Amino acid sequence: MNIVQQILLGLIAVFGWCEYVDGINKSTRPLVMCTLVGLVLGDLSKGIIIGGTLELATMGMMGIGISIPINITIAGVLGAGFAISGGLSTEAAVALAIPVGIVFRLLEHLATTGYDLVAARLLFDNPEKNTPKQVYRSFWIIFGLSCVFMFLTVFISLLVGAEAVANIANSIPEDVMNAIGTGTNLLTALGFAMLFNLTMTPKTLAFFFIGFVCAAYLQMPTMAVAILGAAFAAVAFFFTKDKDTGAEESGIIDFDDLDDEPQEVTEIKKMLSKSDLKSIFFKSFGLEGPFIYSRLQSIGYCRAMLPAIEKIYSDPQDQSDAINRHLEFFNSNPEFSTFIMGISASMEEQNAQDKNFDAASINSVKAGLMGPLAGIGDSFWWGIVKTVAAGIGCQFAMQGSILGPILFLLVFNVPHWIMRYILTFKGYELGHKVLEMMSKSNIIEKMSLCAGILGMCVIGAMTCDMISISTPLVFHMANGVTVEVQAILDEILPNLLPLISIFVISKLLRKEVKVLPLIFALLAFGIVFNLIGIIA
Repeated sequence: MNIVQQILLGLIAVFGWCEYVDGINKSTRPLVMCTLVGLVLGDLSKGIIIGGTLELATMGMMGIGISIPINITIAGVLGAGFAISGGLSTEAAVALAIPVGIVFRLLEHLATTGYDLVAARLLFDNPEKNTPKQVYRSFWIIFGLSCVFMFLTVFISLLVGAEAVANIANSIPEDVMNAIGTGTNLLTALGFAMLFNLTMTPKTLAFFFIGFVCAAYLQMPTMAVAILGAAFAAVAFFFTKDKDTGAEESGIIDFDDLDDEPQEVTEIKKMLSKSDLKSIFFKSFGLEGPFIYSRLQSIGYCRAMLPAIEKIYSDPQDQSDAINRHLEFFNSNPEFSTFIMGISASMEEQNAQDKNFDAASINSVKAGLMGPLAGIGDSFWWGIVKTVAAGIGCQFAMQGSILGPILFLLVFNVPHWIMRYILTFKGYELGHKVLEMMSKSNIIEKMSLCAGILGMCVIGAMTCDMISISTPLVFHMANGVTVEVQAILDEILPNLLPLISIFVISKLLRKEVKVLPLIFALLAFGIVFNLIGIIA
């Protein structure tokens, strides 16, 4: 393999990584990456077959949050590259790709921690200075750094050679790999703690525990907890009297309200054009572009909202306030995310035109929707659409046919593009109808409460399911009795350590501990305490 081919393979990895900004979803998958590698190295058919085989081998590796066990892009490029250039079999390519992908996923964890530091410097340390231009600049800087990481990782590995890379991958002690994994789990807890602080109120705190307990004791999946949370929210909505009509319906006069000034109902005008909503749609493809552990998809979400923010607000301070609202923690299914963006755009319009509007309700609604849509979306797009697309594509790929990767991309992306486009407009239209009803009946507080109830239920369940922290400590008593600390903790409350981590980190954030040193501290804490055998 010559230097030009090595550079081209590095660029192939970057092309696949651009899935997170260009909207060609699943271009990072082996079926696509290995095909392009085969094209560059002069054996297209073998590249397609390797891609199909590796695709089937990694079919069940579903990415949720940061819990992706393998960097499938690098695994595909290096596995196919080393196999084709070295005359290895398809089975050897897969055997090489899996451990290499796992190791480089750990390096990606460390690199992503670095992106957090860059994001903190650019956007979070001085939020009062944030402007649309700064968000655009930060977006491309962080995504550009991730592309550089992908290119250099592949290029340097190819220079080093297949045998050396495989030896390095196999020589890293399992204990070290587990320790890094524990550290990144604590970074996940940081993101959930930020979301917890954003959503939690005294009225909704109990629902966090309800969601957690349902997931911990009853083993309810997040989607089931979301449905339960929606039921609680419906009860709160329909059984809580509206402030303006409750006294009239009950025939009881609330004398505490007699001195209140009647709130003026503001007619909300639509400010966004079809082209503005199209711009949100196209920019939504970059939701996961600058992915950071502390706030996950927040920078991509904020960038997608900029066409609305710049159109709705003319005052720089108002723009900065809106930008900081949408830089808060966000994590949901990318394909369904435009529905939330459309609703957010409608709410921003009302915030700009109605002086009585509670701007905090915008993030409350986002937090309430992102969990349920993530549960539905990930199951549908990963579990159904992606599986069908891979099944069709692999049938042709195993025969070496170029139709394999082409059909794979089309079967997944055509419905994805259509759904994403429609949901942008439907979310905006629904947002206006809901907000018009709110303005007439003065129930914005009730809607915020309902969104908070739903959001806290989902956050509680996700804390249990997505943060994996335990202790391997075992004490051997003098009388021969063995005491397993984790077993005792599970008797008290299953998944107690993730719950404690959320509350400890949440407390630190409320004490205004800076995110930047907290990221380093959590990562170091997880690695060190894992290596000395206290947590796992």
